[in-house]
This record gives sequence, structure tokens and C-alpha cells, in this order.
Amino acid sequence: MNFKDFFVIGTDTDVGKTYVSTLLYKALRKHNFQYYKPIQSGCFLRDSKLTAPDVDFLTKFVEIPYDDSMVTYTLKEEVSPHLASEMEGTVIEIENVKKHFENLKKKYSNIIVEGAGGLYVPLIRDKFYIYDLIKMWNLPVVLVCGTRVGSINHTMLTLNALNTMGIKLEGLVFNNYKGQFFEDDNIKVILELSKVKNYLIIKNGQKEISDEEIETFFN
Repeated sequence: MNFKDFFVIGTDTDVGKTYVSTLLYKALRKHNFQYYKPIQSGCFLRDSKLTAPDVDFLTKFVEIPYDDSMVTYTLKEEVSPHLASEMEGTVIEIENVKKHFENLKKKYSNIIVEGAGGLYVPLIRDKFYIYDLIKMWNLPVVLVCGTRVGSINHTMLTLNALNTMGIKLEGLVFNNYKGQFFEDDNIKVILELSKVKNYLIIKNGQKEISDEEIETFFN
């Protein structure tokens, strides 16, 4: 199957981007995929070194060693990357991110890039946002959305923004589905409004995505 690089974003914070990225990575590792988190705030010290929590979660989940090559910038403060970098005196150089991505591409067939929050999260104040990163690489987006109350509005606003920006949607991933009647209705409304045909539903506590689902989603 002809896979491609893609960028994972969320409709908002805590919608489960890292969990979904981890499940996708777990399913795609055998196809020589690598996970990449360009900038991570909210990092913690381990052995006197800042550790990216998203990378830490992913590597523990798939039972592999922590991999420094999965992240470029690690920032301690648990705030938006632009603010964390300002507070810590770290200058975010997009050229470093570009070079890191290019180096990964020399080793791996494809890259799963995970953003920070949603489209409009600033990486450099007044200069560079998550959507700029997506457009820089011209990557299709996997949009992680919730099924809880409020998900219709958040999802449709993000889809409209993607369309306006000319960013291609690979598909939707409805995360943390618990089988509630209102979740079913939220999913139905989003699919009807958006006309999106390509989607996955990740159940609460789900540990893997099947090969069949992966092939259908990325076909």
C-alpha cells in the first residue's frame, strides 16, 4: 500500500491527539513509519534531562526505549509553545524543525507529525502557527475530534478553517467513544454536515487499530 506522511491535529486541547497518534504509530511501525513531535511544552526532568511527555507516553505504550529523535524542542512550562519558549529564553528556529524532519525522512519511509493543540496554536508569537507548519510541508491532516458535548461545533469550525487554508483532510478520528446515545448523534451530525466519508472511531480504552481499518483509512 502507498502510505504518505501526515499531520495529526486536534479540534482542541485534551481531545486525545497523542493517544490517537500512538495507536496510528503502533499500527504503522511495520511500514517503517516514525513519529515526530516538533515542539513539546510541559516537559519534565528525568536523569537531569527534559523529557517530552508525548514521546514518553508513546514509547512506553508500544514498549520501546524513549527516542530523542522524535522531538526537536523540549520546553518545561505547561503552556502554549510560544509562551513557554519566551519564559525559558529558548528561540524556536523553524529551520531546525525543517532539518530534523528531513533527517528523519532519510531513515524512515513516512512520518507521523503530531502538532500542539489545534490549528491556531502559536509556535512563535505573531509569526508562526501550527497551520504554518502543516502548510510548510504540505501535509494532509488527520483531525482528532471528540464525541462529547461541544464536539460538533469544535469539529466543524476546524474543518472550515482547513478548507479556507487549502489544507487537505486525510480523515477524521472520533476519539474516546463510550457508546452514549448523544455521541452517536454527534458523529452522525458531523459526518452529515461535513460530507466527510473517511473516518475512524476509537473506543475508550482501545489498544490498537486493525490492519483492515488502517488500509481503509489511508486508501
